Amino acid sequence: MKFSRFSIISANLLALICLAPAIAFSQPERPNRAQLNLTEAQKQQMQSLRESTRTQVNTILTVAQKTQLESAIKSGTRPRAGMQALNLSEDQKSKIRAIRESEKTRRQALLTPEQRQQVEKLRANRPNLNLSEDQKQKMQAIRQNTRQKISAILTPEEKAQFDQAKGQSKDQNKNEQGRRRGDRNMASLNLTEDQKAQIKTIRDTSKKEVASILTPTQLQELQKMREQRGNRQDK
Repeated sequence: MKFSRFSIISANLLALICLAPAIAFSQPERPNRAQLNLTEAQKQQMQSLRESTRTQVNTILTVAQKTQLESAIKSGTRPRAGMQALNLSEDQKSKIRAIRESEKTRRQALLTPEQRQQVEKLRANRPNLNLSEDQKQKMQAIRQNTRQKISAILTPEEKAQFDQAKGQSKDQNKNEQGRRRGDRNMASLNLTEDQKAQIKTIRDTSKKEVASILTPTQLQELQKMREQRGNRQDK
């Protein structure tokens, strides 16, 4: 069984809102590689660059922070959100920013002049909510609350199946950007109509809570994000 398109887009939208305005030391956003027409060699170089960056960032974290981050990711938290919860020192933030800036410079060096122009065009057209710190915290709280409520609806077997599918999907699609693995895995659980109805209600409520936090301008940008995501899913 599959969720309705509305439910899937709502969930994706909520995740996008929570993660798009990541703090400065988090991983920089990258344009969709399919739009850049990268060669296989460029894709491999990009992947090597990302792995190198992760390794460098990992050396800056304490043992406790590494454990906390690994635990968060295993529980379903996205890496960016996990990084934000680490309570990094200013020195750590500064070092990670420098690593990310170096990655950005090296990534741009891998692109052709035409591809760089396409990157700038995509960035210029990318919606930006410009959330305040207070809004970011509220978004994160909504997201965590939504996860907990949905998790409570699943049976132990469904939770185990979801976790297994999530791990397999991560291994199979780790190089494919734009994938919404969580929703695909959730759709494979063969949920009952009652479960789907409850989850839709939870997501609809979360969507309304998110909307109540945003300003009119931010709501307009949110609509742009929704339209862009819908266009990508239709392709």
